[in-house]
Amino acid sequence: MGKPGNSISTLRKRRKTRGDHDSSAPPVKRIVSTIVEEEEISELPLADGPRTFSMLQRAISSKKTLFTGLLLFRIFNATLVQTYFVPDEYYQSVEVAHNMVFGYGLLTWEWKEGLRGYTYPLIFAALYKVLALFHLDHRSLLIKLPRLLQAVFAAIGDYHLFKLSNHLCDKATAQWALLSQLLSWFTFYCCTRTLTNSAEAVLTTVALSHYPWPGRISPPLWKFVSLVVAAVIIRPTAAIMWVPMVAWHLWRKQQSLVDVLKTYILVGVCGLGLSLLIDGNFYGKWTMVQYNFLQFNVINNMGSFYGSHPFHWYFTQGFPAIIGPHIVPFVIGVWKARDKRLFYLLLWTLIIYSFLSHKEFRFIYPVLPLAMHYCGICLHQLCLPVVLKSRKEKKKKVKAQANKEAAEKAKMDPNSFLAKDVSDLSIGENEGGTAAVMEDTSTGYSSTGYSSRDDSDIGMGSKLRKEEEERAEKSNKEESVGKTRPETSGDEVKSIDDKHICRDSEKNGANSVEPYSEEEPAKLGSGTHKKGPTRAHIAKAITLFLLVFNLPIALYTGLIHQKGTVDVMKFVYDSSRKVDHLDALFLMPCHSTPFYSYIHGNVTLNFLTCEPNLQNIPNYLDEADIFYQNPKEWWKTEYLDKNSSLPTHVVMFSELHQKLDVFLTRQHYRDCGRFFHTHFPEGRVSSHVNVKCRKY
Repeated sequence: MGKPGNSISTLRKRRKTRGDHDSSAPPVKRIVSTIVEEEEISELPLADGPRTFSMLQRAISSKKTLFTGLLLFRIFNATLVQTYFVPDEYYQSVEVAHNMVFGYGLLTWEWKEGLRGYTYPLIFAALYKVLALFHLDHRSLLIKLPRLLQAVFAAIGDYHLFKLSNHLCDKATAQWALLSQLLSWFTFYCCTRTLTNSAEAVLTTVALSHYPWPGRISPPLWKFVSLVVAAVIIRPTAAIMWVPMVAWHLWRKQQSLVDVLKTYILVGVCGLGLSLLIDGNFYGKWTMVQYNFLQFNVINNMGSFYGSHPFHWYFTQGFPAIIGPHIVPFVIGVWKARDKRLFYLLLWTLIIYSFLSHKEFRFIYPVLPLAMHYCGICLHQLCLPVVLKSRKEKKKKVKAQANKEAAEKAKMDPNSFLAKDVSDLSIGENEGGTAAVMEDTSTGYSSTGYSSRDDSDIGMGSKLRKEEEERAEKSNKEESVGKTRPETSGDEVKSIDDKHICRDSEKNGANSVEPYSEEEPAKLGSGTHKKGPTRAHIAKAITLFLLVFNLPIALYTGLIHQKGTVDVMKFVYDSSRKVDHLDALFLMPCHSTPFYSYIHGNVTLNFLTCEPNLQNIPNYLDEADIFYQNPKEWWKTEYLDKNSSLPTHVVMFSELHQKLDVFLTRQHYRDCGRFFHTHFPEGRVSSHVNVKCRKY
């Protein structure tokens, strides 16, 4: 990369100055100088812009600073996200870990049926165990540290997205892909949550960066296979994405198929064996949770109990919602990219997931980094300069004609200076075919303009020399640095990498991206059209648009939307410290709040259950459905008729609070807490969470 302090405009000015004041330099030296400066500019996609881009350029200048910056950003991300998303971020991770270490914590029906594995919760259980050993198991640490640990995982995923884009394209594309990832609102909202989907997304990205892509030196195969096995153990549906990738790898390795299969089988057996040992230890019996999970959700399609969506939902709502405004650069990037393998993988995953009736946004979160790669291709392509096709062809014709005429003249008199001139032109053509200036110091001839000598000093062949100089001057005026280019039609303007954006690595190698064609050398002068923004400005405008669009959504969903069910747990915890024993009842849709892992105290918590119809009971209704049909009757049946002790605290959404307010007041309850939850109430979820406390 070029030096951070050298912006594109500075380098252009420097090149222009050299062209004006260093015309006496040897031709080859000027050619090399021009090529070096062009390479410096081509590797500064984020320079020559606002201070933000310059800071980012310095931050990604080395691997160490890059990962440190990503880690700090994701830690900030983790502390900023304080809202509720889905039950699984608690009941499939930290709640289970709390039960594993401290002996209490809610295990949902899935754990009783052997549908979930203990491998992922074990990570947080180890963290809780360390805190318990040092007597640091305070509520705040139990809540924050798992998020911070997940932030470390997220930073690793971001870093390997950069590596993946660098492998498949180049460093500039990787920079833009990483920037797109950091600007994604859904990634910001989801990546630091303790969800198995978040872990799957990280493992998928890291595994793709270790994948044995054709044309590159790959890391040991066992690393890639280990990452794939870990993803499948944590989230069995991850196998959907890896089936075609593994099959493609085996098809390409037919000559060494036996050795490759040995690695797959050995690592796979070891990984699944370790999973069996972990799950068998905590279940108390041998349990293959991956098979149980696939049988329940895929074969029996029991997940539809929690809602079903049409086949097209991921294409019309799911994926467009999570990618947000990035869909514009994503579509352009896919269209421009020569290598569409990641797009085919993304498309395959969405199609297969569409066959499952139960759909959620988080299920397709692992494909989002793949889309960010194509956003990076689009933004980087916009930063590349344009060349005028008509000018290029015209210049080639002029040089060819001049060489031909000079060669014919030289045959007539081999001792004339024209023979020497032909060799000069050949040198200029062979040393890279750039816009470098050719000069013969012995004759005073210069392709940048007329010589200071008179025609009388030129000698033999003066007429031919003058015609050649006129052609060279006319061509040079059209491309001289800082000059205004003539306006051209739209089809004459062509990006220098229209045919070379992320070439297929099977033909050229994964790292052999050639943004400049041999026939189309890049002319990186500062001249542009008379009016209108440059391509780099368009890329920066799109980036600014992504920031302006994503930032409010990320802040709203991370700080405001669905925050009431988290805040109420802090209220319950504070209330438990004021009474001898707290007994809280949550009259809400099941798993609407965190549970014991957010209290970490001696309290009694109860909620409305919502198990699916595992016994195939006709006209089955779960407890939550029964309650919402007639809340007062349910209360009488559960408490008054059984003469059971009433709960000390009742937590409910505001709509239900209005229906039960008078009834609960007669049972000696009073309002003691109210928390904002969402601006978009839906179904049984209302705008506020209310708490009623029983008076003694």
